[in-house]
Amino acid sequence: MQLAWKPLITAIMVIALVSGCGTKETNGGKQPNSSNNDTNQTETTQSDHTGQSEASQPSSGVSENGTTSAEENNQQETRPSEIQLPYMADGKEVKETASLKTSDNQGFSLYVLKGWNLDAEEPHSDVLLHDNSFVRIRLLHVEGNGTDYGKLAEEHAQAVSSDAVRQDSTNLPESLKGAAWYTAHSENMTVHVIGTSSPVPMLVIIQTPKDKEELAPILAMIETIRKTDSAKLDKEAADPNESVSSSN
Repeated sequence: MQLAWKPLITAIMVIALVSGCGTKETNGGKQPNSSNNDTNQTETTQSDHTGQSEASQPSSGVSENGTTSAEENNQQETRPSEIQLPYMADGKEVKETASLKTSDNQGFSLYVLKGWNLDAEEPHSDVLLHDNSFVRIRLLHVEGNGTDYGKLAEEHAQAVSSDAVRQDSTNLPESLKGAAWYTAHSENMTVHVIGTSSPVPMLVIIQTPKDKEELAPILAMIETIRKTDSAKLDKEAADPNESVSSSN
């Protein structure tokens, strides 16, 4: 009897072992990869948070050149109503109070010394007046570097006198250095004609009595000329090729 039971017991043990292995393999196949799931969940969460952050982040208003819209709006020059305007007199620097004046005729502002008056003379021309001294200011419409300021100034100076002489512009104030500067003389007057691109493209004709030239304070005022927001379009400014006779 014992011999008869041994094969049966052995068969039962084999079946039990096979069933146990199959269960372990099945459970191992169904068991999820916790590491991969955690990684996917983390990436999904981070992506969601990033999207919400970018969507809710307010615009900084910074332009490509690094300035904000407010900064760009504030770049327009603000000028005080009065300054102490310096110029050289008898080899010494003096300062006088100058008031800000605006030409609506040509759209520029400048500082005017006491005793001088700024008036519109005609379209594309304004004048500074003081006693017998007279300064005509004409802003110019120029395209590129095509304006010959030397020729322009020479023509206007020779309209006063054929003996007009070109002057050394290094003797002019800093911002006018490099300008074309001619001087001519009539019977009782000295006329200076300056064609320049700085501080703005313009032709300036200065007429003073021979015995009372006031060139230094005049040039100091001319240096302060700046275009304004109310400036007419450049195409409406004076044509530098306009006839010489129109400004004499």
